[in-house]
Amino acid sequence: MSSVYLSRHPAVAYLFFVRPMRAVLIYRALLLVRVGWLLLEWFFGWDSRRHVNLFTLLHPYAALFAHAAAEFTLFVVLAGLWYFRRWARLIFVLALALSVVDSAFWPYRGLSLPPSFVLAIGWCVVLLNGAIVAMSFLPPVRDVFATSDLTNR
Repeated sequence: MSSVYLSRHPAVAYLFFVRPMRAVLIYRALLLVRVGWLLLEWFFGWDSRRHVNLFTLLHPYAALFAHAAAEFTLFVVLAGLWYFRRWARLIFVLALALSVVDSAFWPYRGLSLPPSFVLAIGWCVVLLNGAIVAMSFLPPVRDVFATSDLTNR
């Protein structure tokens, strides 16, 4: 490597090599926050995707099972993102797109509204999801997804 690109001072070279690792740590911290909120909203029933309709009234256990299966699937996708699997990145983006379509056609119609701070945190989670998607497709995290697939073949 030419000395034109790196400074002769070792601290500058050290910071240059640490930066991609710091982005990966921030990415994983965002994933941990997302998983934590996923578990909290499921445990307390604050999930905004719950709808009261004829299916949930006639088959409450089937609706509960379907909701638990959806939460488990999202948990598996987030675990896949933790290990930098490309399939998880694709499924996460598709799930977010489906969530936007779902919220446009079926707004929240629960039996009761969650506390107001939950709605505020819910909007923060929307921003958090956007940050996870952006970091997944931008370097240096994108590069980790590419090298992860090469090493797992």
